Amino acid sequence: MENSVEQRICLKFCVLNEISCVEALKIVQKAYGDSSMSRTQAYEWYKSFKEGRGVIEDLPSTSNTEENVPKIKKIVLEDRRMTEREIARDLNISYGSVHHILRNILGMTRVAARLVPKHLDFLQKEYDF
Repeated sequence: MENSVEQRICLKFCVLNEISCVEALKIVQKAYGDSSMSRTQAYEWYKSFKEGRGVIEDLPSTSNTEENVPKIKKIVLEDRRMTEREIARDLNISYGSVHHILRNILGMTRVAARLVPKHLDFLQKEYDF
């Protein structure tokens, strides 16, 4: 963690001194060797600093906020057949965030007691499984 923050500081310094991203990446790779950030990460951080980002640390996840937890709980209680992907699409948050909220915060899991055919005929409906 400490190492990545230092590398971001170097990238921000390069942006402020109008050094190109390619040159900035070379500087970081020379200074940190094998533990340097990847090319993709360097380009993303360089771009965000160039666009005016001032914060060097990672921003906390905004999907696990207190306002999304009751929304997800309400959706699940209204329709228990909703999938995690459908909830994520409806709330415009990531699948992983929905999964985390359901499993770790709300303590919910999907339980299927037994498999039942989707379409039952008249005799199957009368027969008690």
